[in-house]
Amino acid sequence: MKLKWLYPLLAAGLLLTGGLAGAAPASAAKVPANFAATPLLPKNQISTKAGYFDLKVTPGATQVLKLSVTNPSDNTRTLQVIPVNATTADSGNAVYIPSKRTDASAQTTFTKMTSGPVTITLAPRQGKTVTFHTQIPTAGFSGEVLGGLFVTDPHATKAQTENGDASDFRLNNRYAEVTAVALQCQPNQTFRTQLKLAGVGVRQPNTHPTAFARIRNLTPALFGRMDIAARVMQNSTGKQIATENLHNGSMAPNSWFDYQVGLGSKKLTAGKYTLKLHVTSGKRTWNFSGTFTLTRKQIAEHNSVIKSDEQPAYWWLWLLLFLFLSLLLIIGAYLLGKRRSRDDDDDDDSDDSQSTNDTHA
Repeated sequence: MKLKWLYPLLAAGLLLTGGLAGAAPASAAKVPANFAATPLLPKNQISTKAGYFDLKVTPGATQVLKLSVTNPSDNTRTLQVIPVNATTADSGNAVYIPSKRTDASAQTTFTKMTSGPVTITLAPRQGKTVTFHTQIPTAGFSGEVLGGLFVTDPHATKAQTENGDASDFRLNNRYAEVTAVALQCQPNQTFRTQLKLAGVGVRQPNTHPTAFARIRNLTPALFGRMDIAARVMQNSTGKQIATENLHNGSMAPNSWFDYQVGLGSKKLTAGKYTLKLHVTSGKRTWNFSGTFTLTRKQIAEHNSVIKSDEQPAYWWLWLLLFLFLSLLLIIGAYLLGKRRSRDDDDDDDSDDSQSTNDTHA
């Protein structure tokens, strides 16, 4: 199954600037024009309107890929151009970034077939053409192989995930861009998407246990419009303790990702739990289920985080304050009423005395 509508999003390039990935910019300032990368499309380009490499390749042939990199700034810049594979990040989206992720279902990968990274130095307002050679296997390959040419400053900081890959690639005050590369031996091939649950488990980022399900795409094709509805059930009670949803995700060909599900905001007990997934893409539907165990140590850590997040119950203090103020108002009203009653009695006595004096007069 081929979804060409996803390619322009990737071909437009990946811009990563400032701080942490996903953080809001401090201002609306424009990204500095550190460099620009433009693919020089060869004759075997399938779509001449695409701004990325969309190539029909021949088994056993060597495909030449040329990328023009220019430096429009007034400063000399040293850049790296790195071939990367298309992978799927744990966010549930296909990405073209440096990563060590591979899946055993792949016949081959873009980085296996392509020559290594190239470092170039560009003087102010200078441009250079970077050339890569991709050796297509003699037997060819089914479907499509997706990758990219990732251009970045070699001093950029790469933040790796806990399992050692760069599904989250972060740059500190740098600029990066990727040009997608789509290779096909038979462009008219179509495939029925095959997903598989590789297993479920628990990991502990920041000491807070989180359930995860590893989902594999065994198909040599990119697909999108992926929605996931996940539920965590407690086996001993049958109660649902947590949910998580993904909307409009995508997966790269022959790739995997770990879909993470938080364990909710209530205290739990040690024992077995079940993670259930309902996955859809277009008219296709998959239902996966797997069991995992939460140990006493993991439960203690989860419950301690929940306890620290709980706010103290101050309602009784507010109730006491309300009762105290109400009592003050009642006492005040009583004293004020008593004082007015006394004043009225004094006025009556004064009037009686004045009336007696008038009679004697």
